[in-house]
Amino acid sequence: MATKGPKRIKAHCPQCGPDRWAAIKARYHVHDDHGDSGLWTDTTYYIVQCPACETVYFLSDSVFSEDTSVGYSPHTGEEEEEYEHKIEQWPSPSQRDRPKWLEEIWVYDNQLHTLLIDTYKALDNDLRIFAAIGIRTTFDRASEFLGIDSAKRFDEKLFDLLDQGRIGRDESRMLDALTDAGSAAAHRGWAPTPEQLDVMMASIEGFIYRTFILRDQAQKLREAVPPKPSRAKKPKIPEPPPEPASA
Repeated sequence: MATKGPKRIKAHCPQCGPDRWAAIKARYHVHDDHGDSGLWTDTTYYIVQCPACETVYFLSDSVFSEDTSVGYSPHTGEEEEEYEHKIEQWPSPSQRDRPKWLEEIWVYDNQLHTLLIDTYKALDNDLRIFAAIGIRTTFDRASEFLGIDSAKRFDEKLFDLLDQGRIGRDESRMLDALTDAGSAAAHRGWAPTPEQLDVMMASIEGFIYRTFILRDQAQKLREAVPPKPSRAKKPKIPEPPPEPASA
């Protein structure tokens, strides 16, 4: 049933970021009792709109009777039971800022751009195993676009990139750790921590930005710099006349 309540709520705007006020456009409350067990769930659904950017998104706030923790009353200081709220949102809040150059990748390779977008979506939804696999696959596609044989092993691909001057030794070691982590996620179900995913994302973003975007920007900069002016030739100093012959 529809319910009355506050006209605004703080949430994570998909465009403006976390902890932003949003106007509540619609609200729906559902309470479910689970038979004679004494268990219940209580959920409120919201359609909200950010007043700053006008983005519309969806929220749900759920409480389960058994999800409790012990807190302290702000009035008496005594212990009291508190229900834990499970907040879900769609679209999911962004867990990592998209780089400004992300849309430029589409110009180079649409498949690489799609892989990056899907990897960010996996991050936003806390799908850490899939995000790690996506990072590894993104490297695989980027190296293939750069002319590396897709049938080669990852260590062979890194050697070829190093041999071609595409990466340095330090970056080769970082990308080697990245591909190992992605393989562990794909083949052994390893789930990296959020901090480990940050390292993996920073590595793949740096590789793609430097290899695709920065390389072209450096070339354009080189073409835009005016040539050095030619130096004026110094006037030739005349040679002194020969001394007269002695008598």
